[in-house]
Amino acid sequence: MSFPTSGPGRGAAPSRGITLVLIALTALGPLSTDLYLPSLPTMGRDLGADAATAQLTLTGYMWGLALAQLVYGPVSDALGRRPVLIAGMAVQVVASVLCLYSATIDQLVMARVLQGAGACAGAVIGRALVRDLFPPERAGSVFASITSATALAPMVAPMIGGQIEVLFGWRGNFAALGVIGILLIASAVTILPEPITNRDLSRIRPVAILRAMGELLHDRRFVGLGICTCSAFGALFAWVSNSSVLLIEGYGIRPERFGLYFGLAVAGYVAGAGIGGRLVMRLGSLRLLTIGLCLMATGGLVMLAQTLTGTDTALGVTAGAAFLLAGAGFALPQAFTAAILPYPHMAGTASALIGSTQMTTGGIVAAATAPLADGTPIPIAGTILVLAAIALTANRLLVHRPNRPV
Repeated sequence: MSFPTSGPGRGAAPSRGITLVLIALTALGPLSTDLYLPSLPTMGRDLGADAATAQLTLTGYMWGLALAQLVYGPVSDALGRRPVLIAGMAVQVVASVLCLYSATIDQLVMARVLQGAGACAGAVIGRALVRDLFPPERAGSVFASITSATALAPMVAPMIGGQIEVLFGWRGNFAALGVIGILLIASAVTILPEPITNRDLSRIRPVAILRAMGELLHDRRFVGLGICTCSAFGALFAWVSNSSVLLIEGYGIRPERFGLYFGLAVAGYVAGAGIGGRLVMRLGSLRLLTIGLCLMATGGLVMLAQTLTGTDTALGVTAGAAFLLAGAGFALPQAFTAAILPYPHMAGTASALIGSTQMTTGGIVAAATAPLADGTPIPIAGTILVLAAIALTANRLLVHRPNRPV
């Protein structure tokens, strides 16, 4: 059974409403990650958990994101994007309610795993829909524009989350996420088209899924781009998962002001993704990927140099994080584009495999770096530099030498 290589958007430009819904869907993941970051210390104290245990709510969310993508991608290739997307959003709403009423840290961690499992439907299917609805020559620019816009979510989320905590307590953040999930379900039902017209249940058999993933993993360039994406996201997540503890407890930043510092760093991502979207037609995705990885390494070096010379401040460390996130803004959209475009017949599976391994890496980084927190940026900077080195090596050996199979 063959699948169309173009959706309804290929013949005519998708409407602004469709693009806005895709932005909102892909923004749900970072929004759910970052909205409650200013509340981590307070939440931990309220539930009788230390900082490392409280951060398990973040790690659990990432594991939910990672594992469920492996289901959503292949199933959406077989059954269609919209029904799978709506089902995932429904899970996200239920999980948000469970988070709201969690009485112990264990309950909250489990609810966050379920919340991640629901929210990831927006990310994996949203990326596949970009591949479905936009022509290849525009997909890289569209990915960059969407990720630039969705980068505003983690920039403003901690600011909003800090104010929600002041007004309603940390549980108010999860109530807000539930309401957002309901609005996204309504938007998906009324606005999004369904590009998959030929449905084939045989594609969701385990053997078929494994065969499709085997095809992807046999592609040397796909594997290299996957390593670059995972390493870049892991480096980014080293900052995201530890920034609240570092800035609030290490440098004494008040929770309601944390969002301002976090937003400054995320502004780097907005700039990187925006500039990358404008330059991709001129320089190409792979050159922008290399530039982005070098910028990420620069961010780690800036943090490390300040710490070793004793000149580190909250603002200076955040400036280093801005370099890191600017590099991620260059690298991540282009890596996704280059990885997914060659596989129009299984864009959902390709998106899911890249996204799942990316989120798994983020969860591992969060779990590994939390116990290393010492009130300085050294654990974050060291993690960034190691992951940047891995990504640059994969970029050189696999992405730019793709002719031989893995």
